[in-house]
Amino acid sequence: MTDNKFTTKSLTRFLPFLLLLLGAALRLFRLGSIPGGMHQDESFVAWNAFAILHEGMDSAGHHFPVYMADWGDGHSALYVWLLIPVLALNGGHCSPFLSRLPQAVVSVFTLWSVYHLIKCLFNRKAALWSLFLLAVCPWHIMMSRWGLDANLAPGFLIFGLTFFVKGLEREKYLLLSGFFYGLSLYCYAVIWPAVPVMLFLQVVYCLAHKRLRIDRWSAGASLILFVMAVPLLLFVLVNSGVISEILLPFMTIPRMSGYRGSEIALTFSGMWSNLRTALSLLWHQNTGGVFDILLPWGLFYDIGRIFIVVGTVSLLARLFRSFREKKFCPEYFLFVQLSGGALTCLLVTAILHQINALYIPLVLSEAYGVWTVTEWILRKRHTLAKYISCGIVFVYLLCLTLFQKDYYTDYRELVSAWFAEGVDECVDFALEECSSRHIDTIYAEMGTQWPRLLLYTETLPSQYLSTVIYDNAPNPASFEIDGGIRIHMGIDTGSIDHESVYIIYFIDVQAFEDAFTLTRFHDWYVAVPKEA
Repeated sequence: MTDNKFTTKSLTRFLPFLLLLLGAALRLFRLGSIPGGMHQDESFVAWNAFAILHEGMDSAGHHFPVYMADWGDGHSALYVWLLIPVLALNGGHCSPFLSRLPQAVVSVFTLWSVYHLIKCLFNRKAALWSLFLLAVCPWHIMMSRWGLDANLAPGFLIFGLTFFVKGLEREKYLLLSGFFYGLSLYCYAVIWPAVPVMLFLQVVYCLAHKRLRIDRWSAGASLILFVMAVPLLLFVLVNSGVISEILLPFMTIPRMSGYRGSEIALTFSGMWSNLRTALSLLWHQNTGGVFDILLPWGLFYDIGRIFIVVGTVSLLARLFRSFREKKFCPEYFLFVQLSGGALTCLLVTAILHQINALYIPLVLSEAYGVWTVTEWILRKRHTLAKYISCGIVFVYLLCLTLFQKDYYTDYRELVSAWFAEGVDECVDFALEECSSRHIDTIYAEMGTQWPRLLLYTETLPSQYLSTVIYDNAPNPASFEIDGGIRIHMGIDTGSIDHESVYIIYFIDVQAFEDAFTLTRFHDWYVAVPKEA
């Protein structure tokens, strides 16, 4: 009897670590090969890290920019900076596994942060439910497995909140909260309006309930956040036409060729349209993008959506009761996170990651719903509560198993086309053929996407910028890589050069099969002239 109790206690003690291990395995297993290939945005992030590591500038020639140029409208810089030391440890070379590693690692730390956050706010049971449900969440697993800069934002918002809550007990943690909230601004521009709103709501509430003081720690945290935000405030002024581009030896605050500030909805009709789009996404759990969401599992599984509703209603009821009684309410922090996510739903048109600040708060509401239901039953029937808890865990694990089966089979096959699996092998083979046959021209189908070609050929930004001929800037018509080989973007099948190598998609095979030798790599082919 004593041995059994000891075993049960030991298992319970190590349960958070076991759940963290499960979450890490789901995010790291075959990280470099599933999804196969690399998404075009993912490859641009990876190439920027490669370019800044080697020469300190991006594709537009900006030295150490606070915002990357990319497609003209740019992307946030933090992922690039996280990836640079990873590439440095690998001799400056990139691979799909390495390019995704920062996202996967941040996602695993997010699991652990969620556990400590909910434990501080409520108790260990609620924290275990939160850790478990985020660990098996389809959205969080899928977004953890490819390197999109915007998907860092949910994790860094949680880091900031966790240290804010811990700072209410030990004030020195407020400095870390300010630091991580500052870093979150470099994850995704969409959350820029939401972060100050959430912080204002949290600070005012905690001051009113005497949980937070204005002292050297809170002042220090505010100063850290402000200093980190200044470059981005200047970036907004530069791209709004208020001030000129800022060029410093250690930093560039660049002017984008396609600034996206106009995409923010500022009218009631625009906000209403965005809200309807977001609600439709959450209701149907489908964006229409084949690599965004894996159906029928959606963002949270069907059972998850039920508990999100239960949890949100329970949370709001508890919060309203606390306002009437003028008592401090931990649920308020979850409400603020939901509010911040809802604000992004109003300001931007939701596709998937555009409102990713909302998803972890919804998972926390889901966990709050499960915890509330099981605790209510526990007060009535202790044995029944155990059976129901085990039943809920079983259903989630069953959903996870079926989701993983689909993810590693059907989804893997489907997404490989969208992530252009095989293009890296095509590039290597094409370069070998050019070298052996003394051919100096490659034509690449537009679907290969030029950031992938820059990455796979390890072309430095100085080489690219000195040889690029633009089609419609920043999109290149052609550029030269090492060895004097010029890559042309786009293929005119009506005017084929029989002295060049081609990288083509399978639908164009018929146009090349007579005069070229074709070598296949997944859905892509390298066409080499039969007589060069």
